[in-house]
Amino acid sequence: MSIAMEIDRDRERLLRAFLSSPAIGRRRAGAEALGRYHQALVHRSHLRETGEIAGDNERLEFLGDRVLNLIVAEFVFRNYPGSEGELTARMEWTENRNLARAITAADIGFEDLILVGSRQEKTPGIIAGAFEAFVAALYLDVGLARTNAIIGRLMADEIRNFRTDRNYKKTLQEYLQKQDRSLPVYILEGRSGVPHQPRFTYTVSVEGEVIGRGSGRSKAEATQNAAHEALILLKGPHPG
Repeated sequence: MSIAMEIDRDRERLLRAFLSSPAIGRRRAGAEALGRYHQALVHRSHLRETGEIAGDNERLEFLGDRVLNLIVAEFVFRNYPGSEGELTARMEWTENRNLARAITAADIGFEDLILVGSRQEKTPGIIAGAFEAFVAALYLDVGLARTNAIIGRLMADEIRNFRTDRNYKKTLQEYLQKQDRSLPVYILEGRSGVPHQPRFTYTVSVEGEVIGRGSGRSKAEATQNAAHEALILLKGPHPG
C-alpha cells in the first residue's frame, strides 16, 4: 500500500489546497508525490501517538537540508559580493531559529499542516525540519530548477533582509565584559542522533554557573543558541 493511499480525504484536500496555492503553484501532484508531501509534514511524535505505520519526515529532512543549503548558497553567491566569511554569515539564515521565523513570517499556513503528537509543541526545530523535508519532497517531485524558483518566490526577501549581526556569542561576551564578569565558557553536554545527522547540546557558564543551554545541528548553532538563552536570562526576552 502506498503512502498516498493511507492519506484520508480531508488530509488530501488540505495538502492539495496548499500545493495549488499561489505560494507553491503545484496543481497536479501524483499519488506518490502527494504521499511524500504528507510524510514531509509528519513528526515522529505523531507516529508514536497514533501508531501509524507510515514513516516520519526525518529521511526527507536529511535530503532537504542539503537541497535548501545549495539553493540558498547559490542565491547568496549570486547576490552578494562579500568575502567567504560574509557569505558564510548569510548562510546562518538556514539555521533552525532563523528558518522557522522566516516560514512563520511568510504566512502561508505551512506550520498548520505539520502533524505532531498532542503533547508536542511545534518548536522552531520541528517547523524548520518539516520545511526541509518539504523541500526534499518538492525536489523529488518537480526537480531542482522549479524548487529553486519556488523557494526564491517564498523566501528571497527574507534572505535579503536577514541581519548577519545576530552573533549572540559576541553579544554575550561584550555584555559580560561591561559587567566586569568572567568570559563565558561553552561545554559540550551531549551529542545525539545518527552519524549523518548529529545534534549537539552545549551549556554556557560564567564563573561556574550555568546560564544557558542550547542545541543545534552543528556545534556553532548549539553554542549560539546557548548564548541566546543566556542573554534572555540576563537581559530579558528581547536581548538584541
